[in-house]
Amino acid sequence: MLSPCNVRQVFTSPVMDTIPWNTLPDHAIITILSYLSREDSARAGTTCTTWHRCYRSPQLWHTSTLNFQQPRDGKSLLWLAQFAQNMRTVRVLLNQHETENRRNACEALDILSNAEGRQLMKLCIEFTGDNPLFLNGQDFVDALKALFDRHVDSTRWQLKHVQLSGLAVSYDTTVFDSLSENNPLLQFLDISNNVRICKVPPDCVERLVDRCRGLKHLALFHCSLTDQVLESLAQSDRVPLGYLGITCRWEQAYIGDLSSEAWSNLTSKCPNLRVGLIFTETCPLHKISVIMKPELPVRELRFEISNCIFKDEVDLAARVYSKTLEKVVLQTEYYEELGDNLINLCTRCKRLTSLMVHCALKKMVVDTILAICPVMKDRGTYLLKWEPEPEVY
Repeated sequence: MLSPCNVRQVFTSPVMDTIPWNTLPDHAIITILSYLSREDSARAGTTCTTWHRCYRSPQLWHTSTLNFQQPRDGKSLLWLAQFAQNMRTVRVLLNQHETENRRNACEALDILSNAEGRQLMKLCIEFTGDNPLFLNGQDFVDALKALFDRHVDSTRWQLKHVQLSGLAVSYDTTVFDSLSENNPLLQFLDISNNVRICKVPPDCVERLVDRCRGLKHLALFHCSLTDQVLESLAQSDRVPLGYLGITCRWEQAYIGDLSSEAWSNLTSKCPNLRVGLIFTETCPLHKISVIMKPELPVRELRFEISNCIFKDEVDLAARVYSKTLEKVVLQTEYYEELGDNLINLCTRCKRLTSLMVHCALKKMVVDTILAICPVMKDRGTYLLKWEPEPEVY
């Protein structure tokens, strides 16, 4: 596969002046067209019969991005209606602040839903703007549900990958009941989106887990989990779960925690399980150490709570996750023992390859950490600064 740099070299090479463009092999033309915008590729497709044939090739449309940032982007619905049946991976980018953008995105989902011979297997939706006042997004949720409702006869073309973490509206049980009923071969699901209230209760997740026996990657809010969900994930007649991402928020103040027994059972049935723990701004601080049980095989740990000190939690992570922890993100106020805490963390956690600290440290601490973790330094997978960022007034 040619890279964008290679494509530029092809266009600018003196050799191309001596080669008729219509004699290029189809796979090369399709590759070139894939790096153009849909408008430009449509123009290129009108140059000759060969390029027009390649423009209409199903392969060109297997991976597509639907970008609705301005009302004029609605013209992409024209080519979507022609080639929706060929799309296997679709990414929807939506600036939801404008009514026309939302209307166009809903129509796009309707077109995908009703495409004859639909081949859609992977769907990613990301909102890029700010929600307008009083937006509940029900029209978009209804269009999404209609897409999930559509039963596909061929098991090959069921949805297998659904990424909804960028969707800034609330969805409910009907959306995921439809998804699991009609797409039991689902393998990847991320529903930990940026909304205030989670409307996906544990019983809905349990139904989804029971129906989708091949689910390997699941990311959701802690309030959508119970011991019963973990038990369903641990059943021996299903594909072992590979990743479980858990976002902990304000709901932790009103719900119980998951038991050590349920976690131990799940990890024994899924020995390669990776767990990601995310603590957001609204999570009650006294709940963090309760959730950080030693039975969890935590690979990624994110403390996304500003203006707090995590001395005990960082030390706890170094003790209980020393054999599994690979990535830590820490938003904290500086405190005197922070440097020692981080050096201890890096010393104990031999698999740690990424450390993001959003406050200034002492330069000696940064140098020591990078000396302990040379892989982190080589890959550049760290955020460690020793000078505070200037304040913005």
